[in-house]
Amino acid sequence: MVEGAGKRAVILGAGVAGLATALRLAEGGGWRPRLLEREDRPGGLARSLHFRGVSTDLGPHRIHTEIPEVQALIESVAARSLVRLRRSSHIFLRKKWLTYPPRPLELLGALGPIRMARFGTGFALEKLRPRPAQETYESLMRAAFGGPLWEFLLRPYSAKTWKIDPGELHADTARVRVSAGSLGKLVAGLLRREQQGAETALREFRYVKGGAETLVRHLWAAAHAAGAELELNTAVQELELDERGRVRAALALRRPAHGTAEGADQRFEGELFVSTVPLPILLGRLLPQRAELMAAREAAARLEYLDMAFVCLIVRRKVITGDNWLYFPEPHLIFNRGYEAKSFDPAMAPEDKSVICLEITMRRGDALARESDALILQTATEHIVSTGLFRKEEIEEGLVYRIPYAYPLYKLDYDVQLGKVLAGLRGLGNLVTLGRQGLFNHNNMDHSIWMGLQAADKLNSYETAEAVAAWYDRADDFKRMRIVD
Repeated sequence: MVEGAGKRAVILGAGVAGLATALRLAEGGGWRPRLLEREDRPGGLARSLHFRGVSTDLGPHRIHTEIPEVQALIESVAARSLVRLRRSSHIFLRKKWLTYPPRPLELLGALGPIRMARFGTGFALEKLRPRPAQETYESLMRAAFGGPLWEFLLRPYSAKTWKIDPGELHADTARVRVSAGSLGKLVAGLLRREQQGAETALREFRYVKGGAETLVRHLWAAAHAAGAELELNTAVQELELDERGRVRAALALRRPAHGTAEGADQRFEGELFVSTVPLPILLGRLLPQRAELMAAREAAARLEYLDMAFVCLIVRRKVITGDNWLYFPEPHLIFNRGYEAKSFDPAMAPEDKSVICLEITMRRGDALARESDALILQTATEHIVSTGLFRKEEIEEGLVYRIPYAYPLYKLDYDVQLGKVLAGLRGLGNLVTLGRQGLFNHNNMDHSIWMGLQAADKLNSYETAEAVAAWYDRADDFKRMRIVD
């Protein structure tokens, strides 16, 4: 860093993006990073849940990356904890369990030759249609899979997952997230293997024994050894702006420690601020309100995130399915996807039990989001039992865990609104926002780590204002990262 050693960097959020940023800043020697985390442990979205002697990730955080820098970091901090697994996944469709991604011959047996012929004809006809002037998620998916398959399977699954009419989703949703690639690729998969680096779904992946929090512990240990500090149970209430419009301090409330009656107000001053919190929250914390941030604040309010509820069930079986991922596209089932923790690491549950976690997306304020945990648990239990995976009497216990702002919702105008937000934040001169929530970016865990490393490299190499400007100049690059399911 050019400006002199030991400057203070305040990082909001100790998820993998924040931890990677802190580690690289501390290694550079010019910054003294301090992480502020509202929870009682680091990890953010990459956390594990423990109850009644079992453990499960909140979202199955497999280790797979096409970014050499991230691969090298993970190897350096967690090599002894990594295991290699062969992927096993199924999809529940029309009361049948099919391999996922679907195999055409398997689909043929499940759906019949007439329906499959319609899928093929529809795919061919779609190739003859002129492309619309403005692509949407729906238009790209139709082009990739054909109208009949889109209407039969992909439209209802998309509406169920994103809780919005698929015609109102931006095309970027399809560009980064299509697991099967296209109907053509699906068929080609019968004839040849996908080339490395062009996979549309993983065949093998690595996992950190003990769950995502093991990697988080390794990242934090490395960051701490390099000189970073961590404040837990510390919720930022305000980012105080000075007379020039730069961030001067983070004002936080430290949650009461066990056995104490009150929390304590804290003030953390710094020359640099890095945020990984959701953009509407970030813009609301920048005070006093300034006219030049008004457009950014209004745009942030138009950005919408999906909340998620995780229904975790302990089942009295050694193994439920052995699958890593289970997919539930049909609308009558409340959950979109499930996973069995022991299929990633057998030590996640006792030998005679297993735990399955079911993901439910919801839009803030909708009827589902307002339902009680008890009703969501009851409904999810009835629905998963109806699939035949196990009997209700085999369930020992269940719970519901909710995560707000879990995933950005790419509505048609999201890129316009996001551009206004980032333009406003750029003008502050000493604040960088990154990560899935902080950059409103569909990504995997390795992408968030890479964002932290890239931001820190710039901040270690240039004057702060120059580095911040360079960061926002390349924000669009992260929209091109490809998600491999």
